[in-house]
Amino acid sequence: MGVFQTQSKVIKEKIFQVSEFNDFVSTYLEQIGEVVIEGEISEVKISQGKWLFATIKDKESNVDIFGLAFKLSGCDLLEVGMLVHVYGVPRLYKKTGRFSVFVNQIVPAGEGALRLALEKLKSKLEKEGLFDTARKRLLPIFPENIGLITAKGSDAYNDFVKVLKDRMGGLKIQFCPVSVQGKDATGTIISAFGYLNKHHPELDLIVLTRGGGSLEDLQPFNDEGMARAIFSSKIPVVSAVGHEANISVADLVADVRASTPTDAGEQIVRDRVDVVKEINFFTKNIEDKLKGMIKEKNDFVLEHVDVLKSAIEKEVSKLRTVITKFGSQLTAFLKDISLSTIKAGNFKQNLVAAAETWLVTRKSSLESLTRLLKSLDFRQVLKRGFSITIDKSGAVIKSVSKTKKGEKIATMLYNGKIGSIVVDIKK
Repeated sequence: MGVFQTQSKVIKEKIFQVSEFNDFVSTYLEQIGEVVIEGEISEVKISQGKWLFATIKDKESNVDIFGLAFKLSGCDLLEVGMLVHVYGVPRLYKKTGRFSVFVNQIVPAGEGALRLALEKLKSKLEKEGLFDTARKRLLPIFPENIGLITAKGSDAYNDFVKVLKDRMGGLKIQFCPVSVQGKDATGTIISAFGYLNKHHPELDLIVLTRGGGSLEDLQPFNDEGMARAIFSSKIPVVSAVGHEANISVADLVADVRASTPTDAGEQIVRDRVDVVKEINFFTKNIEDKLKGMIKEKNDFVLEHVDVLKSAIEKEVSKLRTVITKFGSQLTAFLKDISLSTIKAGNFKQNLVAAAETWLVTRKSSLESLTRLLKSLDFRQVLKRGFSITIDKSGAVIKSVSKTKKGEKIATMLYNGKIGSIVVDIKK
């Protein structure tokens, strides 16, 4: 260590190593915190799609800036000659001792730069299809739940809510207060879209609105990250930013664009008076159509009733003719039945008389035959003292030649049988 004197006081010097010095200075610079630097881009390069290297300058000096490209919205739109505002922290790179600013955000500054960046962003997003009308969704005719993203207590908030109350009323509004201007505006609005989509999926639509302003004032609504947040929303989005002449990127990406907060309210919610008039109109229209249909159907029915009546009368006439003819035939049939009944009665009497005569004759003949049969009954003969001899097989023995000695025979008398054995045979 060396020493030096100041006002007779000895102070010991701190001798740094190079790396220690760079660390010391870098730490000191970082304690300054975030600063905003305005300058014109003199060099810009994005390496491997990850790192941004650029230089900004004014008339007397320049400064290097470094940042993470994937975290810097719109950094691919920067170009040489563009005036920008750089938000970052000063630092010293330890290895080379090179001074730079670690950038957190780069925003085009000045009307020319803003318009140039805006046109480049519009061209990029249009090529990607974010402005395509075919993907834009229709709003519900009668929304009930509305998400609102705007500044708390702003004229935009008051104008929008007043229109809703005046036109319809009774709607539910999920309000997300945000910054609509300045460095933090973009981040708060993107977060609001994320919050509403995640925690309030029941919303019918989301309205993003603010009053008019300069191109610089409207910069948060011309941000690429903002555009992608609107594009990614699962809930339809209405953008009402600025006045009629100011068309922002948010307007182009949104499903519906309104020129002012008041216009947004008028597009979203129908006037209750108009709705009642329309209901009355359609009610009258339906009533008239129903009356016309009833008359048409009534005429149709009456016409066909006449046709049906004529057809029925014709069939009734035919039926009457058939009934008359049937009556005549029935009378003749009954007459024939009457005559047949008389004939049947006479036939019955004759048949009964003939049957009785036939029965008497047959009875007499039967009695004669009975007497004859009784006279011929062998048992009557046996009673008179005759007998019948039969062999063991039951056959009648009519001749002595039909027997032999020792054969068993039987003799039938009128009151029983006598068994015997042939002892002798004589002729």
